[in-house]
Amino acid sequence: MIRKKCCVGLVFALLLLMNNAYPVQAEQERNLNEVTYLKSETKKDAALEETFAKEFGLTKGTDSIRYYYNKLDLNNDQIRETFVYLVGPMVCGTGGCSGLLLEEKNGDYKVKSRFSLVRTPVIIQNETTNGWKDIAMYVTGGGIEPGYHQLKFDGANYPSNSSVQPIVQEDKIKGIGIINDEIAEDTGIVF
Repeated sequence: MIRKKCCVGLVFALLLLMNNAYPVQAEQERNLNEVTYLKSETKKDAALEETFAKEFGLTKGTDSIRYYYNKLDLNNDQIRETFVYLVGPMVCGTGGCSGLLLEEKNGDYKVKSRFSLVRTPVIIQNETTNGWKDIAMYVTGGGIEPGYHQLKFDGANYPSNSSVQPIVQEDKIKGIGIINDEIAEDTGIVF
């Protein structure tokens, strides 16, 4: 049993390194020099944990999950939404990990959008669509041309899979890079 856990941990660590090493430095410098970066929050949030555990069918303490989150206003209503990035074998694959965009009301969270194939940092762009800021996520692997894909709000939510969205056309991406942490160094909040 110990050997199996060791191997699973090693494979997961390699996947995590691959997920966060892909955005090529030259491409980041060329495209992202007008992005301001934020580290994630460090305070545990029980209501947040309850929401993502329910959404992904996770059990606290047994699924080897770490999470990262940032709160910022995506729709200019003066109320901050919460973007959560989950890391662990149950929520990650070779294309990236899972994320959620949540709205908070009266101390409870409601899922606004669910994302797959998420790599960090996630860029919250200055441009808006249907009153919500556009999101850029880096996509690579599976034969797809590597690049930043743009997720636009459709009036109800954001698309869940960034790989099937259009590549950002601007030469420079402007906005805020969230979840800008050293993911491969086991940072984050343990669930």
